[in-house]
Amino acid sequence: MIADPLKTQATSKMMDMQLREVAPASAHHEFVLEVNNFNVDYGVGENMVRAVNDVTLKLRRSQVLGVAGESGSGKSTLVYAMTRLLRAPGVISGGDVTLNITNDGDSDEVTPINLVTASEKELRQIRWSHVSIVLQSALNALNPVLRVGREFHEVLKTHRRELTKSQRHARSVELLKMVGLNEDRLARFPHELSGGQRQRIMIALALALDPELVIMDEPTTALDVVTQREIINELNELRSRYGFALIFITHDLSLLIELADEIVVMYAGAIIERAGASELYEAPRHPYTLGLINSFPPMHGDRRELTGIPGSPPDLAELPEGCSFAPRCPYAMARCLHEAPALLNIGDSDRSVACWLHTGDSSVTVPVELSRSSSPSRAHVTVLQDHT
Repeated sequence: MIADPLKTQATSKMMDMQLREVAPASAHHEFVLEVNNFNVDYGVGENMVRAVNDVTLKLRRSQVLGVAGESGSGKSTLVYAMTRLLRAPGVISGGDVTLNITNDGDSDEVTPINLVTASEKELRQIRWSHVSIVLQSALNALNPVLRVGREFHEVLKTHRRELTKSQRHARSVELLKMVGLNEDRLARFPHELSGGQRQRIMIALALALDPELVIMDEPTTALDVVTQREIINELNELRSRYGFALIFITHDLSLLIELADEIVVMYAGAIIERAGASELYEAPRHPYTLGLINSFPPMHGDRRELTGIPGSPPDLAELPEGCSFAPRCPYAMARCLHEAPALLNIGDSDRSVACWLHTGDSSVTVPVELSRSSSPSRAHVTVLQDHT
């Protein structure tokens, strides 16, 4: 693992305080991350393609935000651009991303950092210490010619220069135990480990410096369902123990139902639905969300044929006029083909959807599948049990 030389965490946080004015707790303390009208393009000029379109979202501290959608919906582009890890020809073309950092353990004061305008020096101070990323392929993310122990050694030596060699080793052993691995894994090369073990090591590395925000880009995609279950359970336990916020990206909506507090569904680079996890599972409002839910077989109940979502995601270079999902939507109306719906709150609830079916127009009949009421008596843990 190649890392930029940094100062210790204490020095880094003192520099953070000098770079940004301290904001009162009432202004930013509730949210660790705030994204406003965020746009990302690939290329410039006439050949530009918009991959993330006017995304706005907020993540509360110690909570899990799930980001779901098919391949090409803009999920990974969104998080890599937010953290300034997106490579050319990706370009941030608008909006702000604010990371609200607590100051030296003082939960009453935060330092807001605009990640879009932050310098490379500031970003080096923030990464790993305040925000870390678990990449999609653990085998590719780990250096194939370095033993696992060397990976931990490099991270801790770079960011915790005050630690001695024996202290770094002790911390490495502690991190492995956090994710259910034995000390002997430190002497192994990545190819000597299973996919689940490599993914656990990536999670341990991401938590090495106690960050406030952890981003996971489809960390369980290449794993079998049993290992997926183990990883999800460990993530829930680690989050409860250490209190970090988590952004979990996946195309598998069924995983998010078990892990996330809130879910945003993306399609063609835009958010088309946002809701609490159990609420979205029991009562989806967008036809695309309903299609994603119906694409996975239920673990209980009668056997039925899976329908999935007809067609393919649109070409971002040639998006259809009106609603991007209209060509694949079984409930599309004439209006959908010419006007794009905005993401709006539904009634008095804290959920939102971009669909003409939910505009309150009395002449439009909302399908029963998209008008069910979620059961307030069902706790989130009940949803988890239904998927075990």
